[in-house]
Amino acid sequence: MSANSTRFVQINLAELAPPEILETLDVEEIIKALRDDVVARFPDIAGYIDLESEPARILIEAFAEREVLFRQRVNDAVKALLLSSSTRTNLDQIGSMFVTPRHEGELDDAYRRRIQLAPEAYSSAGPEAAYIYHALLAVRTLRDASATRQAPGSVFVTIMNNAEDPTPTDAQLTSAREHLLSDRVKPLTDTVSVGGPRIVPVDIEACLTLYPGPAWAPVLETAENALDEHIEATRFLGYDLRRSAIISRLHTDGVYEVELKKPTEDVIVDGRGCYRVVSKSITYKGVDQ
Repeated sequence: MSANSTRFVQINLAELAPPEILETLDVEEIIKALRDDVVARFPDIAGYIDLESEPARILIEAFAEREVLFRQRVNDAVKALLLSSSTRTNLDQIGSMFVTPRHEGELDDAYRRRIQLAPEAYSSAGPEAAYIYHALLAVRTLRDASATRQAPGSVFVTIMNNAEDPTPTDAQLTSAREHLLSDRVKPLTDTVSVGGPRIVPVDIEACLTLYPGPAWAPVLETAENALDEHIEATRFLGYDLRRSAIISRLHTDGVYEVELKKPTEDVIVDGRGCYRVVSKSITYKGVDQ
């Protein structure tokens, strides 16, 4: 996210601490607790219960494994009720509570984000997040949307296509505009405009020097995959692409040094902008001597 961006920021669900109700499972602790319970009830078995061939020991281990499965089932049930970890039809049930059904073919992460925005839609599209919600609702093929106030009563809604080229199509612009301008969505006092993002093209070129090892190709592949994951996670409106972030993602195990040739400076965008990687070259420079 750009330091200069003023766009609505959602709570990052992935950064929330796990709820205390989730239990950390340790089969050895459960075995010990069962063993101590049996000895307390039947002290004469204390001299035999720790023998691997002792039937009671075998039963305790079997009971412990089944108890772990049961407790894990409880953990899974709790996760299914949380927006941050629910998936598939469990997530559909959460969405139904917010009157937000899943679009056909919509992936969990995109659907989860719309559910998180849904309470904003209880208002008309006055709040920034409500405009975002309604834009994503109107056009199922969008990756992102933002709303910025140009002047009192004037709102510009930027929509971003979920494709290699983030420029929205004419059909996407028309659908978003018609939905956002409808009387049941747009406040009477707002003048709403809809358009595409200001796109900053980016070339990425880096050379990697590696530590001595048996093969360099797998190291380069791992580094490039790590960079691709970062690009995918930040390819949204208002998100910068920092040189330090590129270098840190490429600096995976086995990499001695990253020489980043392009971009030559940080790529900074505002709430109406996004970057687009138009070329990417990650090459092997050699081995550190």
